[in-house]
Amino acid sequence: MASVTVVGSVNRDVVLQVRALPRPGETVHAVGSREGMGGKGANQAVAAARLGSAVRLVAKVGGDARDILASLAQDGVDTGWITTADRTRTGLALITVDEPGENTIVLEGGANRELTVADLPEVLTSAGDVLMAQGEIPPEVTGAAITRAANQGATVILNPAPAYAFDDDVLKRVDVLVPNLGELCTLLGVPVPATSGEVGKLLARHPLPVAALVVTLGADGAIVHDQDGTVHIPAPRVAAVDTVGAGDTFCGALADSLVRGRSLRAAAERAVLAAALSVTGVGAQSAMPTAEEVDLFAQQQEKTR
Repeated sequence: MASVTVVGSVNRDVVLQVRALPRPGETVHAVGSREGMGGKGANQAVAAARLGSAVRLVAKVGGDARDILASLAQDGVDTGWITTADRTRTGLALITVDEPGENTIVLEGGANRELTVADLPEVLTSAGDVLMAQGEIPPEVTGAAITRAANQGATVILNPAPAYAFDDDVLKRVDVLVPNLGELCTLLGVPVPATSGEVGKLLARHPLPVAALVVTLGADGAIVHDQDGTVHIPAPRVAAVDTVGAGDTFCGALADSLVRGRSLRAAAERAVLAAALSVTGVGAQSAMPTAEEVDLFAQQQEKTR
């Protein structure tokens, strides 16, 4: 059976709930707080595993991560390729979430910064597998993982978060680039458009050297741009409680669908549903849905059409 390999970050999340996100120089009181487990790599691995995929995670954690490794394993993630930097603490994410569910995040890389190309297994993927990579680990590791997986016949997904100037030679090996709108505009070096409806024109004027793009738009769903054209996939209306991890849920669900042989557009439609469902719960990994939950949600949406 084909599997999903994720190369990425693992963090501890410290979440502060506030009524409104602070402006520069402003101090606000938190109305609640919680700690959890996150990191884009770990989140995307859990999202795909919850949906039923066989998932391996390549990452580096600190000597304080025994509980994190146990939690990942409980969710069905193969942790055999996670290495430990005993003298370093696991990465840390400080997150504020306001009442509408929007968030800001500050990262301290910790052990994620110590992940090296040498930590990548030589046989990283097989033909038919999916590789998922992001930007929260050293760029040379992301680039090497993408190159290795592409050479081994895997479908390569890159979530450029945070966005930076990825080498064109690396991007040419990416099958599906999955930025949000802000990350897309950072990659293109252009201002964020006033409406998501301008994304198609933006991509036509500023093409990227990737086979396909899926641009996530939060509550507006996603846009798929590939050789067949550009299509908008709307998101169902839900009462958002917490948007932390929604983008990672989308990426994990996209990988799960692609490794099962679904088309890119069908995969993006299912990923939109999974992400919408995730924002109705609290936390990143704790709110990620199972395949059964997504199926039921999809059936409910069909009935309301």
